[in-house]
Amino acid sequence: MADRYNPQVIDHLVRPRNVGELENASGTGESGDASCGDVARFTVRIQDNRLEEVRYKVYGCAACIAAGSALSELAGGGSLLDAARVSKSDLEEALGGPLPSGKEHALTLVLDALHKAIEDHWNKQAGEMLVEGYGGLRMGASGEKTVVVATSGGVDSAVTALLMKEAGYDVACVTFRLHDGERGSRSCCSPDTVLFARDTAHRMGLPHFTLNLKELFDRRVMKDFVGSYAEGNTPNPCVSCNAHVKFHAASFLADKLGFEHVATGHYARVVEGPDGAGATMARPVDETKDQTYVLWPVPKELLARTVFPLGDYRKEEVRRIAEDRGLAVAYTPESQDICFIPDGNYRGFVRKKVAAEPGEIVDRGGRAVGRHKGVVDFTVGQRRGIGIAAPTPLYVTEVRPKTGQIVVGKKADLETREVRVGGLNWFLSPETAGSVQIRYNGSPVACEIEHVDGGEVVARLTAPVFGVAPGQSAVFYDGEKVVGGGVVRRNT
Repeated sequence: MADRYNPQVIDHLVRPRNVGELENASGTGESGDASCGDVARFTVRIQDNRLEEVRYKVYGCAACIAAGSALSELAGGGSLLDAARVSKSDLEEALGGPLPSGKEHALTLVLDALHKAIEDHWNKQAGEMLVEGYGGLRMGASGEKTVVVATSGGVDSAVTALLMKEAGYDVACVTFRLHDGERGSRSCCSPDTVLFARDTAHRMGLPHFTLNLKELFDRRVMKDFVGSYAEGNTPNPCVSCNAHVKFHAASFLADKLGFEHVATGHYARVVEGPDGAGATMARPVDETKDQTYVLWPVPKELLARTVFPLGDYRKEEVRRIAEDRGLAVAYTPESQDICFIPDGNYRGFVRKKVAAEPGEIVDRGGRAVGRHKGVVDFTVGQRRGIGIAAPTPLYVTEVRPKTGQIVVGKKADLETREVRVGGLNWFLSPETAGSVQIRYNGSPVACEIEHVDGGEVVARLTAPVFGVAPGQSAVFYDGEKVVGGGVVRRNT
């Protein structure tokens, strides 16, 4: 063994540091698989954001045992931020250099176990936030240059963290465990992406944390997604995630660390509204990447502490920055539209969650023209997959989940000039709205707003739009500024 390992490795094997397990630990984390032979387990005691004590147990090869000992020594006794900054390179240096070929996994294994222990600590601190969402939102006011950046393993969030660091901010990165995903999947916030995001942050010299938000994400996003289709609506899971999960969780961690701001890799800009109206959003420089449409539900008080540095850049510039700085994410592909359905088969996903009963397809006069296998397969405006031969193209004009009917008609039947919107979140006075956007990639249409009962509004459009479906977002603009947004209730 001595001829294979550096003297520092042998030292940690002969005199292992911090072996054991803490009672009443602040957090416990385990990584590895007993069937493969290597398992690392860390317990930590954290007080006032300091890693006061660390203990570890490793079952497996000599490299893993030595790496666990070295990591416990590097991370213990310092600040939580310093512990979260320890990288594989730092571990290699503590062990006297690279491990033998085939043993490099030891570094990832022990780091993952330590980070899961810290994650467990945050989960205990969060409590009901992991189920209900974070309610401790506050306005950013101190002007301190500290920021928590939500990183998803892609180029946009990585460059966001880099730009904030280069702008003089103290930066901490966080990645959320939102769903189990598929093994080997690099979809947003999948398990493998967490490891990649951590490694990317460490290569930039930044601390990295993880938060387990699976229960919250399942309740507020995935179940809402499935339930919406079952009710004949057309949901946008990115909107739900921004409304209830990502921004709130980043704000929670920022508050726990004593940091002032949160930042994400969205293409948008935070701007001040007129006459002291407070913060709102504006469309980014790169109009082709505009994400203001999915950001409308972010609470105003949270938006006030949010930074979107990519709003001033074009996508090709972002990739160039990543390439120039040597970031491995420079040419990663664009993330999936629906992160928890990597194959894009949302109908198959929904069908696994709810019973799909067959029913009638009827025309607008109520005459039966065919049969279908379940209302979850349809959305308003759909043309393909209806399963009916007709001399002219047929479109889904209405989904009736209570009767199990799908109504079809001509494209002209989808035309509307009035849209009712509820669940509203306003940044500016509704009266300033001059246009509304109904689809993510759609164009804004000039409109006037009428307030109606139930705190909802009706948008009266100057030009017709087609295929407006309940559940879609409707976002109101004053020029480039976001006035507010809500959810389409029904066509009036």
